[in-house]
Amino acid sequence: MKTVSCDYREMIAYSEEKANKVVIAELDHSRTTLWCLLPGQQIKPHEHAGDHVWSVLEGSGSYLSDDEPLPITPGSLVVVPAGKPHGVINNGRQGLVFLSISAG
Repeated sequence: MKTVSCDYREMIAYSEEKANKVVIAELDHSRTTLWCLLPGQQIKPHEHAGDHVWSVLEGSGSYLSDDEPLPITPGSLVVVPAGKPHGVINNGRQGLVFLSISAG
């Protein structure tokens, strides 16, 4: 696969039905995805075998896990170890956009 360089703002795509996943790159050992959530949408807590890193680019919401919800805003980084429940809800007033890099 070639190196990918892009402007995430050109890739933002919301869905009225559910949180929308825009795959940027899938490599042998990682996947890079742009998640776009409208107000009220969520990704319910779930688990994966690989680690995850989330970088919030736009909007606000709450990171959901088996602990207390954590507020997330642009600039927030969330590092999730493999096997730990993770999810998110857009409880803000505008779209929530975050980059997810997952290993595995």
